[in-house]
Amino acid sequence: MLKKILAGAGAALVLLIAVVLGRTLTIPAADLAAAGAPASIDAEGAAARLGEALRFPTISYQRGAEPGDVARSAAAFTGFRSWMDATYPAFREATSREIFGEHTLLYRWEGADASLDPVLLMSHIDVVPIAPGTEGDWEYPPFSGAIAEGYVWGRGAIDNKGSLIAMVEAAELLIKRGFRPQRTILFAFGHDEEVGGGEGNKAIATALQERGIRLHWVKDEGGVIGHGLLPGVSVPVATIGVAEKGSISLDIIAYSKGGHSSMPSPAAQTAIGKLAIALERIGDRPFTSRVDGATRNMIEALAPAVPFMQRAVYANLWLFEPVVRNVMEGSPTAAAQLQTTIAPTIIEGGNKENVLPQQARAVVNFRIHPRDTAEGIVAHVKRAVDDPEIDVEPLAGIREASAVSSIEGEGYRLITQAIGENFPGTISVPYLVVGGTDSRHYLPLTDNVFRFIPIHMGPDDTPRFHGTNERVSVANMGEAVAFYVRLMEMMDEADRAR
Repeated sequence: MLKKILAGAGAALVLLIAVVLGRTLTIPAADLAAAGAPASIDAEGAAARLGEALRFPTISYQRGAEPGDVARSAAAFTGFRSWMDATYPAFREATSREIFGEHTLLYRWEGADASLDPVLLMSHIDVVPIAPGTEGDWEYPPFSGAIAEGYVWGRGAIDNKGSLIAMVEAAELLIKRGFRPQRTILFAFGHDEEVGGGEGNKAIATALQERGIRLHWVKDEGGVIGHGLLPGVSVPVATIGVAEKGSISLDIIAYSKGGHSSMPSPAAQTAIGKLAIALERIGDRPFTSRVDGATRNMIEALAPAVPFMQRAVYANLWLFEPVVRNVMEGSPTAAAQLQTTIAPTIIEGGNKENVLPQQARAVVNFRIHPRDTAEGIVAHVKRAVDDPEIDVEPLAGIREASAVSSIEGEGYRLITQAIGENFPGTISVPYLVVGGTDSRHYLPLTDNVFRFIPIHMGPDDTPRFHGTNERVSVANMGEAVAFYVRLMEMMDEADRAR
């Protein structure tokens, strides 16, 4: 009997190995397209104009900012708009323009076929402030737009004026060639993306919805062309966001009688003690972690580009998902792809060292995975805290996670083709954006939103995002313009072929 059991187990193991090897060996080689005919792009000119755009300190400020700062930023937005008019006359002449929230710009390039739903290309004009005290750490002043060492330097080069300027450069070039799209192309350039987009792109989306406009697809910021950002992948990877996480922040408030610190209640019964216990309980009850949705699609798409043993794992997630999940959970960046995250961000309690506070408060921010909901998160946290004397209340500004856009449709296909032509040797993969973008405001108007900018980033570049020494290379600006030229041409070719 034992021999039969061992024989059966051996046969099952052989079959399992055969299935794993078979699935691994059938993975095709990475589709690393060679570059097509390059567009005639003046990379130095595009870089110079990006430098000019970076000299406008179009900073988004939170409510309560100093009036002088707000006024200077408003003047910068107005100056940028005038600069756009003067710098891109063909684009301005060929498009109509509306202004929302005083500074967000919506351009409409009318297509020849009015029956086709428009495509929306997005970027944003606003930038985050320079962290106080870090101005001297910049190799070149943050609003100088300096061109040096082969790069354009300045706040907004990556996020997000580099992509914005590349879009308009491409449209200007095509217009001067006599090109007119079959399908209307909208360009939305927000002024308040960094503070939620409420007055800008949200207002545009509302207006379009009221006009009965449906969008064919949308492209916004999100993924980049990563170099060395994914373990085991030696080729550049273009990550195209097909979904993004939502966000909810919860007020966690604990109460006690208070009193003098010389006669305290047991620590666990003080407001601060209760709050500490509540936060520990929340942290000890993480949300479900799973390799699914956009993250699973990303890993499977990477399989052709990784070494054989790693490919065997990626090609057989039905078997190795626990292994992959365990590895990803070891990195905060990777773990964020798998689950709703928990981040205590604010804590308040007490105002004097010898007084026990009657109230202690924390704010915990949750980035919502597409499998979860805001309502479910509130219920989860209340169960975890399990204390009727602690309030758990959601703050304003809740946004649910987005739906997952199709990687089989036209928008994703055209974006990946344009990447293949202009960034040879690059593999394109879908992924889940863990932050928030203004594209979420357009989800009622389309089922397909893609989040990608044609900017190179390596391990040395990621700290520059919202950080010090933000920059984009001159050569990359030429590639980015060429990417948008081909994307618009391909859109037109697809529409003419219908």
